[in-house]
Amino acid sequence: MARYRETHRKRREARARALAARREQAWAEARKAARLLKEEFGAQRVVLFGSLVREGGRFFDERSDIDLAVWGMGWRDLLRAWSRLNASPFTFAFDVMLIEDARPSLRERIEHEGVNL
Repeated sequence: MARYRETHRKRREARARALAARREQAWAEARKAARLLKEEFGAQRVVLFGSLVREGGRFFDERSDIDLAVWGMGWRDLLRAWSRLNASPFTFAFDVMLIEDARPSLRERIEHEGVNL
């Protein structure tokens, strides 16, 4: 039984380390994406929200994507930007939304929990 517990502990620690590295990589890609959205597509503001920031990233896991809300872009630019973001060199999938299209409750959560990039 002790061997089982030790193996379980080691797996849990390895998963925690892998998730921490993945979280760091996601933050780096989110910042890079925000620069791209501002410099190439004219976004006035980019806010990171969702599992990466909610409760200190507690909900971020191996299947998580990167959620971004943008201000100051039109639909055409959003579609072009989304296409660029979901291609290399990025390794994460991106969900990008125009803030004016957000439900009031989601917009409030983005404003409250989101992180300006």
